[in-house]
Amino acid sequence: MTYEKIGLIGFGNWINDAYLPFINSSNDIKVTHVSTKTQNSLDKAKLIFGDQVNFTLDYKTLIQDENLDLIILSVPDEIHGDVLLDILSGDIDCIFEMPLTLDHKNSQNIITKIKSQNNLMIPNLEMSYLPIVNLLKSVIKEKKYGKILSAKLLLSANWWPGFGIYSSSAWYIDVLNKIFDSIPIRVLSKVEKKSKFPTESKGIAVLDYEDFIAEWEFDMESKDGLSVILDLFFEEKNIKINLMTSEIISENNKKIEFFEPFHGWPGMNEFLKNTFYSFNKDQKTKYIREIESLQSISNALELSMNTNQWVKIL
Repeated sequence: MTYEKIGLIGFGNWINDAYLPFINSSNDIKVTHVSTKTQNSLDKAKLIFGDQVNFTLDYKTLIQDENLDLIILSVPDEIHGDVLLDILSGDIDCIFEMPLTLDHKNSQNIITKIKSQNNLMIPNLEMSYLPIVNLLKSVIKEKKYGKILSAKLLLSANWWPGFGIYSSSAWYIDVLNKIFDSIPIRVLSKVEKKSKFPTESKGIAVLDYEDFIAEWEFDMESKDGLSVILDLFFEEKNIKINLMTSEIISENNKKIEFFEPFHGWPGMNEFLKNTFYSFNKDQKTKYIREIESLQSISNALELSMNTNQWVKIL
């Protein structure tokens, strides 16, 4: 165990639903600092943590406290990049969610800063930490059913408005990248844009992995709740997987054991366990590679959405 004293920047539902269940279940990990944008959010945090925690409306004060071991950042995309740069100005590790910034043109500046600093910047890509992801990776690597021919990942939810292909792509495309042990060489966005909202409700990201094509399709107007279904098409057999439940549907719902999710977020327990109990500074190169490739893919998807053309991943 290396991270014991945790600072939270942002205190919305995501922190409460995804992070706190794991932290509260540990005797070693303690939230010692909380920073929020509004007094209302700060008051809610005070009700939960009591008097033993340092509270502030100025996140820069939190960042400067040398007693902290780790920051968990959970703030809106529009201020994400600025806060990340401030965190990088110090010497403290941080868990954050992609994208790096809402302004993708500034993403390279942040990546350059990450590479130059000692901070370990840990992207939360929780679904990729599910055991079923490694199982599927081995199926492809060993060509258990012959060569993979194509794939389709369908995300269904009712998150729209408030969903964007640029800001949301990393979590789901990273799952594909981990399963294929590769990243796409180019992408194409086919999106149904809504004139009244700055977000997309339905669409497809086409991913060219050079030897085969994969699709990430999303439907944010679903009335059936959250669902993440993956179809893998091989030479000899097709496999259908429910990633939310880690079940192989095409094999009589064969269950791949995992930590049952808190509040419906599969992989969070595995991700946080890896972060807190398998800490290794040597993972910095791995994290940088993930951050850089996923940000490049997000940038390319947005450009493709605006141009209706294939965009190469640089």
